[in-house]
Parts: sequence; C-alpha cells; structure tokens
Amino acid sequence: MPRHELLQFAARLGSDVPFFLTGAPLALGWGRGERMLRIPALPVAPVLLLTPPVAIGTAEAYGWVDAARQSAGRRGAVALDLDALSRWGDIGRMAGNDFESPVFGRHPAVRAAFDALVATHPLVCRMSGSGSTLFAVYRSARDREDALMMLGRRHGVVTAAETLGGSTAT
Repeated sequence: MPRHELLQFAARLGSDVPFFLTGAPLALGWGRGERMLRIPALPVAPVLLLTPPVAIGTAEAYGWVDAARQSAGRRGAVALDLDALSRWGDIGRMAGNDFESPVFGRHPAVRAAFDALVATHPLVCRMSGSGSTLFAVYRSARDREDALMMLGRRHGVVTAAETLGGSTAT
C-alpha cells in the first residue's frame, strides 16, 4: 500500500495513529494530528505522567474544542524556526494543546493537577491529547524525583518515564 494511502487510513482509525506510523521520535502536529512535520530527536529527558481520576471522552472533548474554535474565530499566522524546536525549554515555551482550556474549565481536578505539576518547574508541561493525563519534562532525573515527592498522590497516579530520542543531555 502506498505510504500516503496508509497514512490516510491510519487517520480514520484515530488522530494519534499516523504519528506512530511515521517512525519519528518527535513531530509537530496540527489539525487533528493527521498533519505532521518530523522533527529531529531531542535529548532523552526525564518525564512525569500524572493521570487525575477523571475520565474524559475523546468525542466529547473534540466537541468542546470545535465549539471554542467557532466562538473564537480564525487564528493568526504562526512562523516556526526549526532551531527553536531543538531544545526542551524552547518546546516548553511554544507548546500548546487546544484541549486544555475546555477540559480545565469543565474538570477542575484536571486543572488543579496541571497547576500542581507546573509548580514543580518542568521544562515542558502540557495535557496529553484530549486528557486527562498530563506530562512534564524535566532537566534531570533529580528534578523529576523532587517533583515526584512534591506531588505525592494527591492529584492522581504519577508515573516516572523518559522521552524517546537522541543522546542523553539536558
């Protein structure tokens, strides 16, 4: 099957599926995630995943985002410099997730968990997909372990992990 047909079929299965078929360790995605720009791997970094005890239906979350987009109007232009996508700190300053605002507004526990995670001072902190799992990328394993101790289990299940990618560096 030609690659473009495989990716189109994958997009019908789910918004995340095409990414996993690219073989890219990292990609900048837009639309529903079916449009991607492969980005060179960043250094491996320590991560925390925080999953609040809140279930969010994907279809429902997409409805919230669609409604928010209709009321907000058209977005402005964005220009990206690939050099600015080569460091976790820069990714953290530019990263966003359109699901966050509508999910946080409807699920205060997810917002509280996000705020607690941000308070641990990660390089990047976002909600993953349509939620409710949140992730944070840290400079070092020690920073991640300090964050883990700060968070405890008050906001949900916390899992330590590492990013996939290139060499180990901060």
